[in-house]
Amino acid sequence: MKKLFLLLILAASVISFAEEQVFFCGFEEEEGYTLGAITEQNDWAELFDNTVNLYDVTNVFSYSGEQSLYVFGPREGGDTGVKKTVEYENPYQGKILFTYMLKPGERYVRMYIYDKVGGDSHRIAVVHINTSELYVDAGGTWNGGNPNLSVDEWYKVSLLFDPIDRVLEEFTLGDDIILDEIREYCDEAAAGDIGSIAIRTNWNDNTDACVDDITIELIPEPACLGLLVLAGFFFLRKRS
Repeated sequence: MKKLFLLLILAASVISFAEEQVFFCGFEEEEGYTLGAITEQNDWAELFDNTVNLYDVTNVFSYSGEQSLYVFGPREGGDTGVKKTVEYENPYQGKILFTYMLKPGERYVRMYIYDKVGGDSHRIAVVHINTSELYVDAGGTWNGGNPNLSVDEWYKVSLLFDPIDRVLEEFTLGDDIILDEIREYCDEAAAGDIGSIAIRTNWNDNTDACVDDITIELIPEPACLGLLVLAGFFFLRKRS
């Protein structure tokens, strides 16, 4: 009976390790966000000097909860953007599943994903989406054509990275797999682990889009799960 109980604990541990959420940002009040400018909230900072704030936490639109990030415009004089550092451990170098919810606008919302290598920051990928176009920069620009998205709906954007081989394995928008061929990261210096994310728009573009539920999950390779199982059985055998 005791062995069965330990086996159940082992199985639960393996299942829970199969997918681990290491970062989440839903822009909710319980996370420390208040309505208004996102800059200076929870370490979100402006990317460019003298950026006119075009990124507000709002309760007008949300995918889940009560709040989301409203991206609007325009402004003259250059690009706009906000950036946030993310910290997590990836001991088994499991695959990285990066997702966010997007309520698109007529102009691009660009999601930049950076690695962490010392004090430097290298770009892993950039996702460009508006109602009529989408493409991703990872191992060369790839154009996804015309997705014909609605400004009144939310879409799940999902990217699956392999930090060991430094490749983007899959890019999904809503229920559609847009890219299912392996692509190397666009920057050869990129190490693989996500170290920061940024949301950017073009200058003079009236965006009117929303972002919500930004998530980073770790998905270990089957070999790692196998090692956990073997270690567990070895432990049980020693106890019996």
